[in-house]
Amino acid sequence: MAPRTYNLGRRAEAATATRERILEAALALYHERGVAATTLAEVARRADVSRGTILHHFGSADGLLDAVLNQVVTGLDYPDERVQAGAATQDERIRRYVDAMFRFYVRSEADWPAFSRDLDHPVVKAREAEYYATVGRLFAATFGDLASDRVVGAAVRAFVNYMPLHDLRAAGLSLDESIDVVARTLIALVRQRRAAGADSPPKDAEQASKERA
Repeated sequence: MAPRTYNLGRRAEAATATRERILEAALALYHERGVAATTLAEVARRADVSRGTILHHFGSADGLLDAVLNQVVTGLDYPDERVQAGAATQDERIRRYVDAMFRFYVRSEADWPAFSRDLDHPVVKAREAEYYATVGRLFAATFGDLASDRVVGAAVRAFVNYMPLHDLRAAGLSLDESIDVVARTLIALVRQRRAAGADSPPKDAEQASKERA
């Protein structure tokens, strides 16, 4: 039985290596051409496999895309409400929020462009919805009763985003300095709004998260 077990193990390793090669080829092509413009035939040529091999491993073009996105999302590690575990004060929660979001934007710099051209694709759209739901929970856990305040929401939308981070770093600030600048700004605003007894109509958490992103 030992030789058979050995051969099965070798075949499993070969299948895993083939699968990884296909995923790498697909992601590279998504970067070069976008999701919609990438065909299974092109992925097969890049990975040096047959189109049938891709279908065997992933079932369809959408199955391949979903597997690539799953790998990318796992590596990105979406920031969620667990970021706030043990945070004792509003100030600390805001700092943790800005820190988590800005570091996520840095992690996503390499792979986000591969999918940004095809946000209407159903598979990409579904993953985007998961992202908004996840960061929406983090936003709610961070700002609590002020999560629906229109001024706080507008400020978070304006400051906790990729472009402000890009601009701060382009101006010479480090990532840590950028986090500190934005966190201090939001902390001061939240204190002001709380002191003023701010209130506003509640907003759907997912919609508010989409507006901020």
